[in-house]
Amino acid sequence: MIMTKVSLSPAYETERIAALHQLQILDTEAEEDFDDIAALASQICETPMAVISFTDADRSWFKSKVGVECDQIPRDTSFSGSSLSKGDGLLIIGDCRKDEHFANNPFVTGDQSIRFFAGVPLVNDDGFTLGFLCVLDQVPRSLSAQQQVNLRILARQVLTLLKLRLQIIKLKKAEEEARVSEERMNNIFHNAIDAVVVMDEDGVIRQWNPKAESIFGWREDEAIGQYFHELVIPEAQRSRHLATMQALAQTGENQVPNNVQEISAVRRNNSLFEIKLGVSHTITKGIRSFICFISDITERKLATKKLDQQKEFYENILNNLPTDIAVFDANHKYLFVNPGAINVEEYRKFIIGKDDFEYCEYRHRDKSLAELRRAMFLEVKATKKEIRWEDTVTNPDGNPITSLRRIFPVFNEDGELNMVIGFGLDITDRKVLEEKQTALVKQLSLQNTQLVDFCNIVSHNLRAPLVNMSMLVQFIDETGDMEEQKQLIARLNPVVENLHNTFNELVESIQIKQDLEIKSEHINLVDCTKKILEGLEVEIGKSEAKIDLLFDQAPVVFYPAKYMSSILHNIISNALKYQSPERKPVIKVESRKIDDKIILSVTDNGLGIDMNKHKDNIFKIGKVFHRHPNAKGFGLFMTKTQVEAMDGQLWVESKPDEGSTFFIEFKNQNG
Repeated sequence: MIMTKVSLSPAYETERIAALHQLQILDTEAEEDFDDIAALASQICETPMAVISFTDADRSWFKSKVGVECDQIPRDTSFSGSSLSKGDGLLIIGDCRKDEHFANNPFVTGDQSIRFFAGVPLVNDDGFTLGFLCVLDQVPRSLSAQQQVNLRILARQVLTLLKLRLQIIKLKKAEEEARVSEERMNNIFHNAIDAVVVMDEDGVIRQWNPKAESIFGWREDEAIGQYFHELVIPEAQRSRHLATMQALAQTGENQVPNNVQEISAVRRNNSLFEIKLGVSHTITKGIRSFICFISDITERKLATKKLDQQKEFYENILNNLPTDIAVFDANHKYLFVNPGAINVEEYRKFIIGKDDFEYCEYRHRDKSLAELRRAMFLEVKATKKEIRWEDTVTNPDGNPITSLRRIFPVFNEDGELNMVIGFGLDITDRKVLEEKQTALVKQLSLQNTQLVDFCNIVSHNLRAPLVNMSMLVQFIDETGDMEEQKQLIARLNPVVENLHNTFNELVESIQIKQDLEIKSEHINLVDCTKKILEGLEVEIGKSEAKIDLLFDQAPVVFYPAKYMSSILHNIISNALKYQSPERKPVIKVESRKIDDKIILSVTDNGLGIDMNKHKDNIFKIGKVFHRHPNAKGFGLFMTKTQVEAMDGQLWVESKPDEGSTFFIEFKNQNG
């Protein structure tokens, strides 16, 4: 198949060249295996020239060649080097002078006069094209199907050689690393500050380092082959030592036994001294060995004292301060954090010697937390006084964790800042409880307000019907005329019905405020409004009202369906109810989207409202602003209750005898 030039991504090219250099093949001497393959390619394809080339960043270098003089050519003039791809197809150019990509190539137009080229890309297991196995001729020609198959087979042989080469390189590298590791271990063994003694499983000394010679006085050649316990352990303590060794010998292969004890030892001159003896065992290729690390306690006393002081310092912090503990130096770099502050060991190790900004970057966190803590640290450093504050972070589960934090300075004998100690108390549960208490108080306050409102409303709205009922019942009791009693009873029914309706409306208003689980859904405003208009068809026809629906900007709202229907019905029916006698009603219902909110507006050209006079009473229960036989002052109160129950807003703009526009804001409309 004919392959055209491709554009390689920088990342692919970088990785490809790295894979090539890993083979360490560029500029190496000729090798018979590669030369044989090049010769076979020339014979099989019956071409005078054959090349195994590897494409570097700026050149094509020839590992093996037949009929070719040069060792390399510039990459931009190479047939294969300019046609690298991630495939393994055979590139064939029957007549280079007729190929648009290579007609002007200097090897085609120059003295070499190359006319025919065929090459198989050498693609490694990672998909990188390292070079080509190529055959060339100075006359136009083609390859038979069998020749193409054989050329591909030879290319696979080249790749096999490359794989073997890479394995050899890795093996040599591993051997070198093992040699270096062995040298390093020998250096450690011979230069260790402690005595290191290696014994076999019977306790016979096999290795004895210079420090052991220095401590015990026995030369290496004198110690090797001796029983360790007989050479350096006093007779009185040998049984204890041997019991320890026996216990270690019974430990499983996958365990990491270790035993450290302080015992007496004996030097070559028979003097006794105290040593710290650490013994561990290792099993290599089924052979058990014991390694002893021995230090003269008298020589280590000062170092041990410092370590004990440091240990005591950290233990005091951990034991006497709350769980979340951190210690900083004078430059706000971490000296210590405990697991309560950072429970992941990797992160705990990383943060030592770094500040909060570096830690936030490492954990991909918002640097605002680092800025807060840096500000607090600088305040402590400047004022030399402790400070306290609260901060909140998000844990890996996405839950907020609130901590009460305190940091205070520690000064040295010269009054200079030595370190800053900080700790935090997790007060998340307390904060949650406070929020619940606040919500409960708010709910109780609201319920109390609702109860007072309900009592006032009941007192106001039910008094008149009850008085009427009382008077009618008294009239019924006082009259003896049956016909008059029937008339009075008939007059009693509308009063009872009115009382019943009023009571139901009051109960519904309270229910809306307490209905916390009402479900919202996606409502098509056109469909919903048309249903409302169908119910008002008589009033619309009678008044010859014109109603425009403009919902293109926001055709759908996410809201409880029963609230939506009630809101639209109340506002549109009011627009019809309070129409001007001077003109036919024109009502415009429109919606528009603003960020995550939808604003629904209903505009009419009716009687309007005097806002200067009534702005504080528009949405209160029982308030009416025009004489109308069906006006109760309850519709707008109910509408406001339904809107605010879903955390929305309701307001009105109006002028007398010009009309009104009611606006409803629906929140959380991103869905």
